[in-house]
Amino acid sequence: MHVWGSAAASLLDDEGDQAVKADTRLAAPPTVGGGSEPATTLWWDGIAIATNTSDADAEASFRALVGAASSTEMANANPDAAVWLINGYTPGQAAGGVAAAAQMGAAPYPSIPQMGLLHGAMSNEMVEFLQGTESAEQALKDIEAAYIAKAKEQGFL
Repeated sequence: MHVWGSAAASLLDDEGDQAVKADTRLAAPPTVGGGSEPATTLWWDGIAIATNTSDADAEASFRALVGAASSTEMANANPDAAVWLINGYTPGQAAGGVAAAAQMGAAPYPSIPQMGLLHGAMSNEMVEFLQGTESAEQALKDIEAAYIAKAKEQGFL
């Protein structure tokens, strides 16, 4: 199965089905057409600081956050808490698939406003298809129409 990297740790924790855990191994993603391009994208978390924060406090917060998240010792002590972008980090079992995707050159996910519109259209318009009351072709037409309407409303088209 192909899952979000952020869901990987829950497949391997002590909370879930231990038979599933025992038989689960995480690996690199499949490739496009059997080539070398990974059939996935990467989403990276980041740091957010409120816009009404003073420049001095924003700089101090940024330095503290980056400093806390840039320790090789911290990353290797918590190998599955995230896929750390730190030299010397050794991915844990839950982070191995995402780390492999990054090493394969997976592209970043296009985090642009239009993608939010597409996600919304898909979420709203796939329901009937998933319930078995609409064809895939009709669901795709509905998604396209919903996206175009929102994109025009927001000035993208």
